[in-house]
Amino acid sequence: MFLENFYGTLFYPADTFEKLKSNPSLLTGLAIVGLVSMLNPVLRADEITPLLSVGLISVSFGGIIKWAFFAFFIEILACIFNRGGKIEILLALSAYALLPWIFIAPIALFKTGGLLAGLLGALAGIAVWIWTTALTVFAVMKAYDISSERVLLLIFVPLLGFIIFFDWIIGFFSTLGSIISV
Repeated sequence: MFLENFYGTLFYPADTFEKLKSNPSLLTGLAIVGLVSMLNPVLRADEITPLLSVGLISVSFGGIIKWAFFAFFIEILACIFNRGGKIEILLALSAYALLPWIFIAPIALFKTGGLLAGLLGALAGIAVWIWTTALTVFAVMKAYDISSERVLLLIFVPLLGFIIFFDWIIGFFSTLGSIISV
């Protein structure tokens, strides 16, 4: 079942996400996020030590926390658009959306092979990042049954709000600084 969902996520995400939507598994999602989170430190490790084990556990826990915060943030935004209440589905689908990231391990081997292989590795890494991002956006679309235009709105409105807020904060403290320095 997992391998079928794994393959389906990579090559047939529409059908697979529709199937996963009817039976979301948070436990499987937790395992996927934990393992994907451990991938980068394992690739960078020179040797296996007990300290690496502790680091892997903490990195896995950190990845799970980020995954949960991402889902809660999207759920809050979806509630604003009257589409909330589907966080369990989003958690399951967004975990499966991370599956292309496992290809980073073999891609990392390209970077050890010289200039051309390193360039191919970098391009393949960017392709995996784009693939994972597209699947994550698609997971949001499927979880909340919204169109691609609404997903873009869901993503860019908070981003625009953050930029405006950040600009306002800088302006506020710049003004305050000019008032104080008399």
